[in-house]
Amino acid sequence: MKSKRRRVRNGWILTSILCVVMALVLLIGYKGFDWRTPTIPPASTNAQTNNEANNEPTVSQNVLEFPSSDPDNEPVRIPLHTTLAQLNIDSGDGNVNTEVPPIPEMTFALSHEMKNQIEATLVYRPDIGGGYVLLAPAGWLATAVVGANGSYGVTFQDPSNPAQNMNYSDNAWGCVGCAITGIGTYFPNKDKWANEMGFTIYNPLKFSEKHTLGSAGAEARTVRYTLPADTNGYQAEGAAYYDKGEWGYLFRNIEIHQSQTAPQQEVIETLMKFFTDHHGPLFIADPNGEKSD
Repeated sequence: MKSKRRRVRNGWILTSILCVVMALVLLIGYKGFDWRTPTIPPASTNAQTNNEANNEPTVSQNVLEFPSSDPDNEPVRIPLHTTLAQLNIDSGDGNVNTEVPPIPEMTFALSHEMKNQIEATLVYRPDIGGGYVLLAPAGWLATAVVGANGSYGVTFQDPSNPAQNMNYSDNAWGCVGCAITGIGTYFPNKDKWANEMGFTIYNPLKFSEKHTLGSAGAEARTVRYTLPADTNGYQAEGAAYYDKGEWGYLFRNIEIHQSQTAPQQEVIETLMKFFTDHHGPLFIADPNGEKSD
């Protein structure tokens, strides 16, 4: 009986010794790997927070001043809005530039009649840290995007009548087929060239009016046009510009759809002239980098 008790007692002693040894091994292991409470690295000042990504960018001004088309009048000041372009593909780099670029002094002249009829919008692109400015009818809301292939654009819509809208698109030297098709569609005598390039214009537009702005240089590559009214009484007017370079072909187009019952021809001509004078929008460079258009 005593021998049995002695064996039980010896078993408990052995178990206790093993527990102590295991505890020492675990303690040494933790210290050897330095498994301590991790230190949280400081947040990057360049990284976009969720709130920043969802909010509109802010600028230091909400009014843009233009010289008056009448030299005897004061400058024309119109509202300035800022719209964040939505990126269709996330580059995976959170360190995007969030500094909205400053807007240079305007040289495009406006009549005072436009003061309450048009507004300016800066479309800010966080992927390049720059953006571009376009004029649009007063009160129309902007939505801007950047495509997966680098092409980009913005749509302005009349909130009281969504069928009235204005669209700007730019292939940004990408999608060569898109550019050639656009050139073949909107420019006189370019449809045969597009066909030779392998992009036949199967459904050509029927223009009410179309003319190039000049016979040489960029003016020869800029066109103004009008399309017939559709069955709902909405008419389209627009402008297009193209260029050729080492990257291929560039094509830019702006078009406004508006009801014939509320014609605003002076407004339309002002919006189109702003585009044709700049051969696109007015590009605003990243203040920390090179100009990108």
